[in-house]
Amino acid sequence: MLALVLTGAACSSPKDDGTATAKSLAAALSAHTVGSVAFDQPAAEVQKELTELSAGIDPLWPKVSVDGVAVKEDGTARISLGYSWTIPKVEKPWTYKTGADMKRNGDGWTITWSPAMVEPRLAAGERLKISTAYAARAGILAADGQAIVKDRPVETVGINKDGLSEAEGQASAKALAAVVDIDPAAYLAKIKAYGPVAFVDAITLREEAFAALDQTRLKDIKGFLATPGTLPLAPSRTFAQAVLGSVHEATAEDIKKSKGKIVAGQVVGGSGLQAAFDDQLAGTPGVTITATPSATATPSAGATEAPAPAPTPDPNAGGGGAKVLFTQAPTDGKDVKTTLVPKLQTAAEDALADVKTPSSIVVMKPSTGAILAAANGPDSNGYNTAFLGEYAPGSTFKIATSLGLFREGLNPQSTLSCTPEFTADGKKFYNAPGYAVDAEGQIPMTVAIAHSCNTAFVSQYKNLAQGKLADAAGALGIGMTNDLGLDAFMGAVPRDSAGTEHAASMIGQGKVQVSPLALATMMSSAVKGATVAPVLVAGHDGKAKPAGDAPLTAKEAEGLRTMMRASVTDGYLTNLADLPGAPAMGKTGTAEYGTDNPPRTHSWVIAAQGDIAVAVFVEDGDLGAITGGPLAKAALEAAVGN
Repeated sequence: MLALVLTGAACSSPKDDGTATAKSLAAALSAHTVGSVAFDQPAAEVQKELTELSAGIDPLWPKVSVDGVAVKEDGTARISLGYSWTIPKVEKPWTYKTGADMKRNGDGWTITWSPAMVEPRLAAGERLKISTAYAARAGILAADGQAIVKDRPVETVGINKDGLSEAEGQASAKALAAVVDIDPAAYLAKIKAYGPVAFVDAITLREEAFAALDQTRLKDIKGFLATPGTLPLAPSRTFAQAVLGSVHEATAEDIKKSKGKIVAGQVVGGSGLQAAFDDQLAGTPGVTITATPSATATPSAGATEAPAPAPTPDPNAGGGGAKVLFTQAPTDGKDVKTTLVPKLQTAAEDALADVKTPSSIVVMKPSTGAILAAANGPDSNGYNTAFLGEYAPGSTFKIATSLGLFREGLNPQSTLSCTPEFTADGKKFYNAPGYAVDAEGQIPMTVAIAHSCNTAFVSQYKNLAQGKLADAAGALGIGMTNDLGLDAFMGAVPRDSAGTEHAASMIGQGKVQVSPLALATMMSSAVKGATVAPVLVAGHDGKAKPAGDAPLTAKEAEGLRTMMRASVTDGYLTNLADLPGAPAMGKTGTAEYGTDNPPRTHSWVIAAQGDIAVAVFVEDGDLGAITGGPLAKAALEAAVGN
């Protein structure tokens, strides 16, 4: 609502040379009010005209400045005004010059009202109007440049209330809700809220999902209507859902929050990459501002008494008498190219299809850090477990512990004591159930990794300070800062854990936390021989910074690979031994959590073959080798050669 200040006298000093009045006019126009300026007609009439002519452009309004005042001998003057409009999504302001006439009134001045003082081509009775032309939303591409997300056919289904009684409309709403499986109460409320003659959408479905509905039941619903259209969508509803994200038509809340950047009918990103890169994908909408005749407008008396100079015919005049005052063509959005390989993403999702607990598989390319697949199982329920999960890594973390021990003088052949139990600061630690007796005693660290001896690593807790353990993990990428383009948890290793908690950290328990992405990064770093920063979007600089100051060396990484190869040849991951191609390597992990007795366990596997690294996570699983081993093998089989 525009403010209104009424006054009968000009805001000017005695014998004002016109400058003060001109500044008052510019300030009043900038504030969208009559202000304290004296016009040649009642202030209320001027304010009414100013309000009406700008209603179609509200809340957009310019800043107005005075460029000069030319006083004539006959007691009149011409004010030169400069206008600058800041239009959302328009890079440069729309600027122009216009003017206003005034005449001497005693010691002050009276302004002659004319719409032309707002825009020189604006005539009496015309109204400003802004319209938007949507840019073409760009796609999200796979690593090979092919579109993953592109316009795909959809059907928006709902009830057309035209010709239906209230009771019929409600009955149809209930029937449709049952067919498309949506909340009947919510849809019924929506039906009631709409006007008597309206199409009330229920849900928008992919073309194949719509075709799978019971078409006979749909046709029997009075007022049922399905309207075809397109939306930017991935190949399937679940394909990389948490990573790619979703789009939707702008809501009232979206429009309000955008402060004019988003308009009704615009498609906007709601989550994932669609939201994170919304500006790039959406492009810049086209904007047109016109002067449009108003059939109901009554020109003010002042406008006929002192008309503005006749405007020059506008070659851009639109149809219906509208004059184009400003226009900017839309600029289509730019594609976002990811590192994802659809074949691998699909294979990873297929591998997780029957897992009845939150789960994830992340596939990376160690040489570049490219994330080739980031799959979440169906029980993740749309949550990005791959990037955001925060879990204890269990024995997979022994790779970081081994690196820390290397830095204390040990090597893969150094002897560790593997006993059935070990007491650290009053707490007893045990090996996993079924641990091989022949792998107990004084064993090389390589054997301790292959058979995952807990007590061997816990027994070293006094020889490896918690801070140095954190540094070793950091050298493998855990805890790094890296702008992936999406939120991602890269892990956390406390530096102040002591006693029992520090001992637990040695085997990936205590307060050590990672995500599947963090462990895929750890494995990738060991394969490459240098800290790897994960990459999801091509050309996006994550400004990665490792958590530790001591970088991983090639010799250290070689030792880690030697031990992880033993997990395949002589340990728990023998199922990877027959994979064709480069030798596979890996490490299993089982992390206890919760208060159940016996405790529930997370199941982990990290594995690699050639230039492929994999991390597998199952929130509620068996031993890593049992639950995660087959999933890791499936991922490697799909990835090798790609």
